[in-house]
Amino acid sequence: MKPLVISGLILACGLALVASAPPQFNEMIQLSTVTYGLANFTNYGCHCGPGTQGLPVDTIDRCCHSHDCCYNKAEMYGCNPKALTYRFFAQRDKIKCVKSRDRCEKMVCECDQKAASCFQKHLFTYNPQFKNLPVTNCRAQRPFC
Repeated sequence: MKPLVISGLILACGLALVASAPPQFNEMIQLSTVTYGLANFTNYGCHCGPGTQGLPVDTIDRCCHSHDCCYNKAEMYGCNPKALTYRFFAQRDKIKCVKSRDRCEKMVCECDQKAASCFQKHLFTYNPQFKNLPVTNCRAQRPFC
């Protein structure tokens, strides 16, 4: 019985991550950072995860704030970034979005590509102490997009 419960919890957690961002975003992050995935950046700082608020705590958190702003812009164009799928490929150490005629697909892919590249660029600043940071540490005014 216990293995079944544990399997169910693992499945539920995995589904929660997929529901919150396109599954391709996780793959982009893994390709860009080599060892890290979306789980490493979910609930990191004040802006990586749901309910973002306050000032970003570091450059990784700023990557997430920019990603949120990018998704907000896509939503203003009528896109649903959290449910949209797109195609991309890796070329050397760069992620490239497959050209698409669909504006939403293009916008969301580019949002995720920029965030994955940002994580790659600033990975050396990743601070495990900012993972699951209490909300009380995120009280300052949230920066504008």
